[in-house]
Amino acid sequence: MKNAIRALSLSLTLAVMPAAASFAIDTATNPAMEKFQQDMKTAVLNGSITVPQVKELQANAETLKAARAAQTPGAPVDLLTPFRAVSNMKTIMASVDAKDREILHEDLQAVLANQQPKAESADPPTPGQKLGKDIFKAVMFGKPTESQVQQLQQSLNSLQSVKSGQERPLEKLRTLKSSKSQIEEVMNAGEFRPADRQAVLDDLNNLGPQGGGLRR
Repeated sequence: MKNAIRALSLSLTLAVMPAAASFAIDTATNPAMEKFQQDMKTAVLNGSITVPQVKELQANAETLKAARAAQTPGAPVDLLTPFRAVSNMKTIMASVDAKDREILHEDLQAVLANQQPKAESADPPTPGQKLGKDIFKAVMFGKPTESQVQQLQQSLNSLQSVKSGQERPLEKLRTLKSSKSQIEEVMNAGEFRPADRQAVLDDLNNLGPQGGGLRR
């Protein structure tokens, strides 16, 4: 009993992740977005992509920007909104003519890679904050199903509730272990880049108690 409470106390000293959507693309400051916009114009002139498709890409980029702006520290995590927006963008990319498809795909990857998180302070991120960032990155660059993303979102929100909830210590510990186990299961089952998967599993270990019998 004392060990469980001690372990929980350790884990609760970690600030649980800011909402993952706070790491979404900011089209106003992302330098890769300007090149993306220019290459889309070129693709239109080449007949590789239609104007309506470009408008849809831009609308999805605005959705990502709005999701970030609407998210505040401590608010429920929203992974589904940015995931759906990026999924829509990838679907449009797949229909672009081959002569411009690859460069637009590279542009989108650059936009995602250069996303700038809103730092809450100059201090290094806590393990919980790093977990939120790494899960967001894994989702954006991977190919998870929507149900898997939904499970990750629910698990992140459960972890956030461990910090702010009023449950008894043992109940919080069970929630912590269950949420970590669920995240681990999704990361191992989903189609993610190996480095992204490993980063998330490492983050889970760094949160404190070993939830869900993590194995690597």
